Parts: sequence; C-alpha cells; structure tokens
Amino acid sequence: MKSPLSTEHGPNRLVPYAPRNRWKAIVRREGDTIIKDYSSNPLIPKLYGRICINWEAAALERLEGLHGVPTLLEKPNPFMLKMSAVPGQPISKIKKGSLSEQYFQRLVALFSAMHARGVAHGDAHQRNILVHNDFPYLVDFSTAYVKGRVPLIDNYLFNCFVLL
Repeated sequence: MKSPLSTEHGPNRLVPYAPRNRWKAIVRREGDTIIKDYSSNPLIPKLYGRICINWEAAALERLEGLHGVPTLLEKPNPFMLKMSAVPGQPISKIKKGSLSEQYFQRLVALFSAMHARGVAHGDAHQRNILVHNDFPYLVDFSTAYVKGRVPLIDNYLFNCFVLL
C-alpha cells in the first residue's frame, strides 16, 4: 500500500518548500513605496484581496496625515494598493526591556488618535507594530474597520475590532 505522504521523490519525503499562502497579497517595495497586489492570486483569494484592499484604502484615507501610519498613494486597480513605506522594524525584533516608557505612551496615543478618527486596526500584533527612533508605526490595515461601514451596528463592530 502506498503511503499518503509518498511523492515521486520517495516515500515520506515532504515537499522541499512551502508554497506561498494564496490568501495573502504579494507585497513588494519599490523605493519609498510599498505595493500590495492580489491580482495574480486565484479567483476566490483574489476576490477576498479586493475586499482587503478596499478596507485598507478606506482606513489609510481616514488616517491621512496621522504620523505613524503609511500614506495612501494610489489604488491602480481593484486588486492593488500603493502606499508610502514607513521606517522601523517589528517590535518583536527589539530586545526586551530596550523600549522606553515614552515609546509606549506614543503607541497608546497613536491608537487613541486612530480610534478618534473612527478606525480600528483589527490586526495589531508584533509584526504590524514597528519601532523607529523611539516612535511607533503601524502597518497592515487590510482588516481594519472604519466607522460608517455598517451603520446599524457600527459601534458594536468598531468596539469588537478595537479589541483585536
């Protein structure tokens, strides 16, 4: 009986690479511009990507001028977004104990300013919170909730996304 893990390369040998997650955008940097692109994804992930691009564009438009978030530059097509690159490295790469109290105060102020503008990030984890010169930067607003999307239950949804 043939093992379900068998491949043409021999029994129990796993694929030597992990395929790219087809639900995620291809993200590339061109100079000071970050490009998120779902246009080469398969149909269903591509349609999901269109929603993510719209959500991110809406959030970045609402947050325009706020220090600590990228600036929306353009949306060339429904599956692609161009935004300014922000400096920094993920907070997960920073040595524990090396961040100042002032950094965290600035991070809280950044979240407060976002929420005051009606935007909840929705995916604030260690890879999406950056550090540069003791200032916080937030990236990846593809799951952000922008107030006004679902008026009847807007406050409830917004508060749920704030918790994420």
